[in-house]
Amino acid sequence: MKKILFILVPLSSTLSFSQKNSSKFSVHYNKNVETYFLAEILSAEHRKNNKDFELYKIKECSVYQPIVSKALKKYEHLKNSEIAILTAKINDILIDKYGVFNDMLMNPLMYHQEFPATEWINDYQFISNNLIKEQNKEVTELIKNYLSELSKFYKKENIGQFFIENKAFYNGGENEYNQHIPAGFTNAMEQFYGEGFNSYTILISPMMMWPIEDGEGRGIGTNVILKSGKTDVYEIASPFVRVEKPGQFGYDNQFQARFLSVHEFGHSFVNKEVYLHKNKLEKFKDLFEKSNLKDVMIKTGGYGDYQTCVAEHLVRLGEIETAKIQKDFERAKKLEEYHVKSNFIFLPLLEERLKEYNSNRKKYRKFGDFVPQLLEVFENSNIEFINNALVQNKK
Repeated sequence: MKKILFILVPLSSTLSFSQKNSSKFSVHYNKNVETYFLAEILSAEHRKNNKDFELYKIKECSVYQPIVSKALKKYEHLKNSEIAILTAKINDILIDKYGVFNDMLMNPLMYHQEFPATEWINDYQFISNNLIKEQNKEVTELIKNYLSELSKFYKKENIGQFFIENKAFYNGGENEYNQHIPAGFTNAMEQFYGEGFNSYTILISPMMMWPIEDGEGRGIGTNVILKSGKTDVYEIASPFVRVEKPGQFGYDNQFQARFLSVHEFGHSFVNKEVYLHKNKLEKFKDLFEKSNLKDVMIKTGGYGDYQTCVAEHLVRLGEIETAKIQKDFERAKKLEEYHVKSNFIFLPLLEERLKEYNSNRKKYRKFGDFVPQLLEVFENSNIEFINNALVQNKK
């Protein structure tokens, strides 16, 4: 798989934010996530898919990610262990047979109680509308079996001791990320989307490897439906700053911290609405694949699926509107310019259509009520418009 880059330009802001925020928001780390990424490091030499990139990540990131370096020194003797082989195997199977990647493993990791617990927070079921029912069942069982083995690995190798030894670093990373978060941004998101969630948590992941260039980082959004019916949403963030001296933890970049937080939380509001209307996007699927948009979106961020393309547009629309609600108009303008230049060519049309949503919130109480109207922007397009817009972006 080609390495996907999220190259971000610095967007200045005229507003000053404190780190104090809603009690629903917090920054932590999760032992399940960190244990998985440790197993992924150990598995690199056993991979069939992406082996070169996995080995490159280890070579590159171990230089400036202290947790990766420490993990390698402490657990290098486990490179041929059962969990290393199983981790390579599950990733290869998920790619080859089902067309999904390691980001989807974050969801079951969060559904599982934090290690060393062996129970689940709620019943986990993998669901993709790109797969048939039987395939979804197969993936569910594959993942549940793997997490059972990962839990055993955690206990057998006493991985919990590693987190005790590095508690100061993890706490430092939490504080570093937290200081860049704008106050009340989740309230602004809830105002725009017309709904809210039980909690919003950023999970720093110093163990997740993603080669750092120009403030680049990787964020993965996911959510967990609790037995009470409430939903907790998460953003899992790799480091996006090279740690080069004591007192640094990998998260001291204001733009990247804010971008990832609003963006990844936005997926919890948007994705469920887009995937609900898959049947309304048949024409756009054809346009996406026959125009130049698919190839461009793959190069932009690995967005090779038409539903993903739509969701990514709407999440970026939400970023812009969230900034406006917080009266950060300079940031909203620069986000719009940046995203359009990054080939999200439908954004101006979506913003124009959104005026109806913003002016008639009694009718459209939440974003999902208005999504069918936004989908018309994609459905009513044509190959000529798409290709011409992409050409203009190159100038």
